[in-house]
Amino acid sequence: MTSEARAARADMKQVPADPVRRAAIRRAAVAVTADAPPEIPARAALEGWGRAALAALALPASYLGFAMVAANNAFWQRAFSAVPFARRLLLLPRCLRDAAGCAGRADSVGLQCAGCRRCDIAGIQADAEALGYQVVVAEGVSAVLTRVLEGAADAILGVACLDALEKSYARVADLGIPNVAVPLLNDGCLATEAEWDDVRAWLSAATDEPAPRIRGYVPLLRETTAIFSEASLAALLGPAPPEDDPLTATEAIARAWLRAGGKRLRPFVTVAACAVGRHGRDALEPDAPMALLAPPAVRRLAVAIEALHKASLAHDDIEDGEAERYGAPTLHRRYGVGPAINIGDYLVGLGYRLVAGDAAAFGVEAVREMLAALAAAHLDLCRGQGAELLQRGRAATPVDVLAIYAMKTAPAFEAALSLGLRAAGLTPDAALLKRFALYLGEGYQIADDLREWRGERDDGRLARELAAGVPTILWAFARERDDGRLARELAGDDPPARVARVRELYTELGVFAQAERLRDRLRARALALLADCADPALAALLTFLTRVILPEERWTAESRG
Repeated sequence: MTSEARAARADMKQVPADPVRRAAIRRAAVAVTADAPPEIPARAALEGWGRAALAALALPASYLGFAMVAANNAFWQRAFSAVPFARRLLLLPRCLRDAAGCAGRADSVGLQCAGCRRCDIAGIQADAEALGYQVVVAEGVSAVLTRVLEGAADAILGVACLDALEKSYARVADLGIPNVAVPLLNDGCLATEAEWDDVRAWLSAATDEPAPRIRGYVPLLRETTAIFSEASLAALLGPAPPEDDPLTATEAIARAWLRAGGKRLRPFVTVAACAVGRHGRDALEPDAPMALLAPPAVRRLAVAIEALHKASLAHDDIEDGEAERYGAPTLHRRYGVGPAINIGDYLVGLGYRLVAGDAAAFGVEAVREMLAALAAAHLDLCRGQGAELLQRGRAATPVDVLAIYAMKTAPAFEAALSLGLRAAGLTPDAALLKRFALYLGEGYQIADDLREWRGERDDGRLARELAAGVPTILWAFARERDDGRLARELAGDDPPARVARVRELYTELGVFAQAERLRDRLRARALALLADCADPALAALLTFLTRVILPEERWTAESRG
């Protein structure tokens, strides 16, 4: 994107200073969305509505971002207002706090307000909680989405700057949960200001009318999360054995590791592929019967997929020397390297046993194909992980790194999709799934590299990876453009300083922007591939996965906009 294009797009994110003009845009947004179909609006639809609202008022495109938020709010107004207060969540940004005098404390969820009244957070939080709202004060939507997927909230009211709302839109909207937002009146990370009258109006918005039926993936996502509760695993696998008996400890620890954190992305792929494969778009109805969409045999398939994934994580943590996962010590730190390896091996066996044991539900030939798909994915994952270990400290090229990424990640997505479709009684288009999984897997790893350097992982881990010479796409791109500075920047005994120096070098060399462009090309290829998918419900699912796994995000200064 050229500097002129970036400037033009940034100029579309102005919030009108005049409250009368803001109100007029909101009224126009209600008018242009009046006949909108009950389908989750894509960003392009929002942009069309926003432009139409501005055109009706003869207002400039500089207000387009604000008009798009107004259009989104108008679309979701009835559905949001129909959700009980106790099932809603208010997301406030930390930038509203008084940074100099804030008495609150930050934790893994966000800012825990101390009620010092130095800013507006305490007052609006008290108003929301008095109605029954849950309140989160944090940047980003990860904590909010976790609560949604765990079934703790059914609607979101967000307060944020237009940049943050744009970044989070796809992640929230694709789930199909009612969501409305109030843009901050001024941008920046300090001393921001919100339109509190509008926030309070949305807080109290309510209706007795039935909510419109809008299809989405939240019920299937929640059902996948619920599969890994203790009660569900006991129903599927039998009661958990005691951990204090040496003969049952391995199984007990493995079961606890299955229940531990994680996005459950791979088992969701299997559950959703089977559901839409059997029932098409009807599987996305808000009241679709989960007992029909995810019967016990399909739930066991989901557990099998997650068991194999969790086994690889247990082994990877040992190979990478990781101390923590999911905010707790890794298995080898708690139980020792030998037991952790054995627990991973147990989970591999459990995964294959669960698939092999359901021939009565799926048929012998289908189970044979499922086991073959899992075995192929397992072998490729080991090849990819082995290549990464052997390439450490060596001069890996971007092509080398992408080949590793393809083997480490793509086969797992391919197998998860294949198993779900085969469970639905379908014969998957193997060539389409393989290429789609390749684009998705490579893009996923690139996005993960970018997230690491954005700050989602501590600098200590980055320092260890740099010292070990772990091959990443960022490192490979930097080496192509480097004149020897990388080696010099790694000198010294201060790991955090080394990370800071390499981050500066990556930025100077344009490495982050280069990786983002490659991720975007892979996303575009995945989406273009779906034009050849004969099943519209499956194409919609794969589109959803692409947008969730490879969201349109801009984190770097040289590529933002």
